[in-house]
Amino acid sequence: MTPHRYQPVAEALALLALIFPIAVVYHLPTLWFLVPFVVITLTRRPYPTYGLSWRNPGRLEFHVSMLFGVFLPYALAHYVVAHWWLGAAFHPRLPPAFLQSAIDQVVLIALPEEFFFRGYLQVQCDAVWERPYRLLGAQCGPGLIVAAALFAVCHLTLGLGGLTRFFPGLWYGWLRARTDTIAVPVAYHAASNLLMQFMLVSLSA
Repeated sequence: MTPHRYQPVAEALALLALIFPIAVVYHLPTLWFLVPFVVITLTRRPYPTYGLSWRNPGRLEFHVSMLFGVFLPYALAHYVVAHWWLGAAFHPRLPPAFLQSAIDQVVLIALPEEFFFRGYLQVQCDAVWERPYRLLGAQCGPGLIVAAALFAVCHLTLGLGGLTRFFPGLWYGWLRARTDTIAVPVAYHAASNLLMQFMLVSLSA
Protein backbone atom coordinates (compact mmCIF):
# COMPACT_ATOMS: atom_id res chain seq x y z
CA MET A 1 0.00 0.00 0.00
CA THR A 2 1.53 3.31 -1.06
CA PRO A 3 1.89 6.09 1.56
CA HIS A 4 -0.75 8.33 0.00
CA ARG A 5 -3.33 5.59 0.61
CA TYR A 6 -3.04 6.38 4.33
CA GLN A 7 -3.94 10.04 3.80
CA PRO A 8 -7.58 9.71 5.02
CA VAL A 9 -6.42 8.13 8.28
CA ALA A 10 -3.60 10.66 8.69
CA GLU A 11 -6.09 13.50 8.22
CA ALA A 12 -8.45 12.03 10.82
CA LEU A 13 -5.66 11.50 13.35
CA ALA A 14 -4.45 15.07 12.80
CA LEU A 15 -7.94 16.39 13.53
CA LEU A 16 -8.15 14.15 16.59
CA ALA A 17 -4.85 15.54 17.89
CA LEU A 18 -6.11 19.07 17.28
CA ILE A 19 -9.60 18.73 18.74
CA PHE A 20 -8.99 16.53 21.78
CA PRO A 21 -6.89 18.87 23.98
CA ILE A 22 -8.93 21.96 23.10
CA ALA A 23 -12.29 20.26 23.64
CA VAL A 24 -11.17 18.86 27.00
CA VAL A 25 -9.37 21.92 28.39
CA TYR A 26 -11.96 24.47 27.28
CA HIS A 27 -15.02 22.20 27.60
CA LEU A 28 -16.03 22.58 23.97
CA PRO A 29 -17.55 19.23 22.95
CA THR A 30 -19.16 20.78 19.87
CA LEU A 31 -15.69 20.91 18.28
CA TRP A 32 -16.01 17.16 17.67
CA PHE A 33 -18.77 18.04 15.22
CA LEU A 34 -17.75 21.46 13.90
CA VAL A 35 -14.15 20.79 12.87
CA PRO A 36 -14.71 17.70 10.69
CA PHE A 37 -17.90 19.27 9.32
CA VAL A 38 -15.90 22.29 8.16
CA VAL A 39 -13.24 20.05 6.60
CA ILE A 40 -15.86 17.98 4.78
CA THR A 41 -17.64 21.13 3.58
CA LEU A 42 -14.49 22.92 2.38
CA THR A 43 -13.31 19.85 0.48
CA ARG A 44 -16.79 19.43 -1.03
CA ARG A 45 -17.26 15.85 0.07
CA PRO A 46 -20.81 14.47 0.01
CA TYR A 47 -22.46 14.69 3.42
CA PRO A 48 -24.29 11.33 3.13
CA THR A 49 -20.91 9.58 2.92
CA TYR A 50 -20.29 10.73 6.49
CA GLY A 51 -23.71 9.74 7.76
CA LEU A 52 -25.32 13.16 7.50
CA SER A 53 -28.52 11.84 6.00
CA TRP A 54 -31.60 9.86 6.91
CA ARG A 55 -30.71 7.11 4.45
CA ASN A 56 -31.51 3.60 5.67
CA PRO A 57 -32.33 4.37 9.35
CA GLY A 58 -33.43 0.78 9.93
CA ARG A 59 -36.85 -0.86 10.09
CA LEU A 60 -39.06 -0.80 13.18
CA GLU A 61 -38.42 -4.45 13.98
CA PHE A 62 -34.67 -3.76 13.95
CA HIS A 63 -35.04 -1.10 16.64
CA VAL A 64 -37.39 -3.27 18.67
CA SER A 65 -34.73 -6.00 18.61
CA MET A 66 -32.15 -3.48 19.85
CA LEU A 67 -34.49 -2.51 22.69
CA PHE A 68 -35.05 -6.06 23.85
CA GLY A 69 -31.63 -7.40 22.89
CA VAL A 70 -29.45 -4.65 24.39
CA PHE A 71 -31.24 -2.18 26.64
CA LEU A 72 -33.40 -4.66 28.53
CA PRO A 73 -30.51 -7.07 29.33
CA TYR A 74 -28.36 -4.11 30.42
CA ALA A 75 -31.05 -2.80 32.78
CA LEU A 76 -31.63 -6.28 34.23
CA ALA A 77 -27.89 -6.91 34.69
CA HIS A 78 -27.45 -3.52 36.34
CA TYR A 79 -30.32 -4.30 38.70
CA VAL A 80 -29.11 -7.80 39.55
CA VAL A 81 -25.56 -6.66 40.32
CA ALA A 82 -26.69 -3.66 42.35
CA HIS A 83 -29.43 -5.52 44.24
CA TRP A 84 -27.89 -8.92 44.88
CA TRP A 85 -24.24 -7.93 45.18
CA LEU A 86 -24.36 -4.38 46.59
CA GLY A 87 -27.67 -4.65 48.42
CA ALA A 88 -29.29 -1.70 46.66
CA ALA A 89 -33.06 -1.24 46.49
CA PHE A 90 -34.79 -0.26 43.26
CA HIS A 91 -37.15 2.71 43.31
CA PRO A 92 -37.86 3.92 39.75
CA ARG A 93 -37.40 7.67 39.40
CA LEU A 94 -36.09 10.05 36.78
CA PRO A 95 -32.84 11.95 37.34
CA PRO A 96 -33.18 15.63 38.29
CA ALA A 97 -33.74 17.95 35.30
CA PHE A 98 -34.24 14.91 33.09
CA LEU A 99 -35.48 16.85 30.06
CA GLN A 100 -32.48 19.19 30.12
CA SER A 101 -30.20 16.19 30.58
CA ALA A 102 -31.79 14.48 27.57
CA ILE A 103 -31.20 17.54 25.40
CA ASP A 104 -27.60 17.80 26.61
CA GLN A 105 -26.98 14.13 25.94
CA VAL A 106 -28.10 14.48 22.33
CA VAL A 107 -26.71 17.91 21.43
CA LEU A 108 -23.52 18.13 23.52
CA ILE A 109 -22.44 14.51 23.84
CA ALA A 110 -23.93 11.99 21.44
CA LEU A 111 -24.11 14.09 18.27
CA PRO A 112 -20.57 15.56 18.39
CA GLU A 113 -18.93 12.30 19.48
CA GLU A 114 -20.80 10.09 17.06
CA PHE A 115 -20.22 12.42 14.14
CA PHE A 116 -16.48 12.50 14.76
CA PHE A 117 -15.83 8.88 15.67
CA ARG A 118 -18.47 7.05 13.62
CA GLY A 119 -19.45 9.57 10.96
CA TYR A 120 -15.97 10.88 10.16
CA LEU A 121 -13.14 8.80 11.66
CA GLN A 122 -14.65 5.40 10.92
CA VAL A 123 -15.36 6.45 7.32
CA GLN A 124 -11.82 7.75 6.88
CA CYS A 125 -10.47 4.43 8.12
CA ASP A 126 -12.83 2.51 5.85
CA ALA A 127 -11.44 4.50 2.90
CA VAL A 128 -8.04 2.93 3.64
CA TRP A 129 -8.85 -0.57 4.91
CA GLU A 130 -12.30 -0.94 3.32
CA ARG A 131 -15.13 -3.05 4.79
CA PRO A 132 -14.47 -6.66 3.78
CA TYR A 133 -16.50 -8.36 6.53
CA ARG A 134 -20.24 -8.77 6.96
CA LEU A 135 -21.47 -8.88 10.55
CA LEU A 136 -25.17 -9.26 11.35
CA GLY A 137 -26.25 -7.35 8.27
CA ALA A 138 -23.56 -4.66 8.46
CA GLN A 139 -20.56 -4.35 6.15
CA CYS A 140 -17.64 -3.72 8.50
CA GLY A 141 -13.87 -3.35 8.45
CA PRO A 142 -10.93 -2.57 10.76
CA GLY A 143 -12.08 1.05 10.88
CA LEU A 144 -14.89 0.08 13.24
CA ILE A 145 -12.37 -1.28 15.77
CA VAL A 146 -9.94 1.61 15.34
CA ALA A 147 -12.69 4.18 15.89
CA ALA A 148 -13.97 2.34 18.98
CA ALA A 149 -10.45 2.07 20.41
CA LEU A 150 -9.70 5.77 19.94
CA PHE A 151 -13.15 6.60 21.34
CA ALA A 152 -12.22 4.68 24.49
CA VAL A 153 -8.74 6.22 24.76
CA CYS A 154 -10.23 9.71 24.61
CA HIS A 155 -12.41 8.78 27.60
CA LEU A 156 -9.34 8.16 29.75
CA THR A 157 -9.97 11.67 31.04
CA LEU A 158 -12.62 9.93 33.18
CA GLY A 159 -10.06 7.48 34.57
CA LEU A 160 -9.17 3.93 33.56
CA GLY A 161 -12.85 3.08 33.54
CA GLY A 162 -13.09 5.18 30.40
CA LEU A 163 -11.57 2.30 28.47
CA THR A 164 -14.82 0.39 28.93
CA ARG A 165 -16.28 2.78 26.34
CA PHE A 166 -14.57 0.57 23.77
CA PHE A 167 -17.47 -1.90 23.91
CA PRO A 168 -20.36 0.53 23.38
CA GLY A 169 -18.09 2.14 20.76
CA LEU A 170 -18.12 -1.14 18.85
CA TRP A 171 -21.90 -1.22 19.06
CA TYR A 172 -22.28 2.38 17.88
CA GLY A 173 -19.87 1.69 15.03
CA TRP A 174 -21.86 -1.37 14.02
CA LEU A 175 -25.08 0.69 14.11
CA ARG A 176 -23.44 3.25 11.85
CA ALA A 177 -22.43 0.56 9.37
CA ARG A 178 -25.80 -1.19 9.63
CA THR A 179 -27.95 1.90 9.03
CA ASP A 180 -25.83 4.28 6.90
CA THR A 181 -26.62 7.27 9.13
CA ILE A 182 -25.21 8.74 12.32
CA ALA A 183 -28.75 9.57 13.49
CA VAL A 184 -29.14 6.01 14.77
CA PRO A 185 -25.90 5.75 16.79
CA VAL A 186 -26.57 9.27 18.12
CA ALA A 187 -29.99 8.17 19.38
CA TYR A 188 -28.67 4.98 20.96
CA HIS A 189 -25.65 6.73 22.47
CA ALA A 190 -27.89 9.32 24.15
CA ALA A 191 -30.42 6.68 25.19
CA SER A 192 -27.67 4.51 26.71
CA ASN A 193 -26.39 7.39 28.84
CA LEU A 194 -29.91 8.33 29.95
CA LEU A 195 -30.70 4.71 30.84
CA MET A 196 -27.53 4.55 32.94
CA GLN A 197 -28.53 7.77 34.74
CA PHE A 198 -32.01 6.36 35.37
CA MET A 199 -30.62 3.14 36.82
CA LEU A 200 -28.13 4.97 39.04
CA VAL A 201 -30.71 7.27 40.64
CA SER A 202 -33.29 4.48 40.93
CA LEU A 203 -30.96 2.19 42.85
CA SER A 204 -30.13 3.20 46.40
CA ALA A 205 -28.47 1.36 49.26
